[in-house]
Amino acid sequence: MGQLQEDGVSPPHEDTRHSVDMARANLLGFPIALLPVVPLVVLHGLVHGWTAVGQAFNDFWGNFLLFLPAVLVGIVVHEVVHALTWGIFGGHGLQSVRIGFQWKTMTPFAHCMVPITARSYRVGAAMPGLLTGVLPALAGSWAGMPELAGFGWFMTFCAGGDLLVLMLLRGVPADALVEDHPTRAGCRVVQSPDLE
Repeated sequence: MGQLQEDGVSPPHEDTRHSVDMARANLLGFPIALLPVVPLVVLHGLVHGWTAVGQAFNDFWGNFLLFLPAVLVGIVVHEVVHALTWGIFGGHGLQSVRIGFQWKTMTPFAHCMVPITARSYRVGAAMPGLLTGVLPALAGSWAGMPELAGFGWFMTFCAGGDLLVLMLLRGVPADALVEDHPTRAGCRVVQSPDLE
């Protein structure tokens, strides 16, 4: 596969159908993130009343001493979950994954350095949003813990870029081999049964 040019732009011959540059992923991820966040917020309102939704926002976002450490830890855990999932489901272990931060777009990332199946890649893309977002949001709503629900909504929102990547992978066979893109959100197909 061709390497990225120094300016971060993909060469013309590179297949970028299943990836998007990080800045665009951040931009497109915001509206896409509302798809799972809105039902979680509505569910909380239906269970506890609509004033409880405002309370959850206020209890989480309004408490700086809770918000800042929760967000920092949540973002790190989000990337660690990517790494663990790709390492385990990809079958190559943790040495096949690296975690870092792209300063240009202020984006943390986990990068799988070896090709894995599209199925494993999808699991790794989806798992952080589920474990750090959806599950805490549901647990917070069920237990009547507004801070936990607010944290879950925020982390689900942060997984918008991952949801975008899952959308970009529509139509890729589960057993196709994909390679995590080194500088873009998403991957490229390196071997597919459809191409053989």
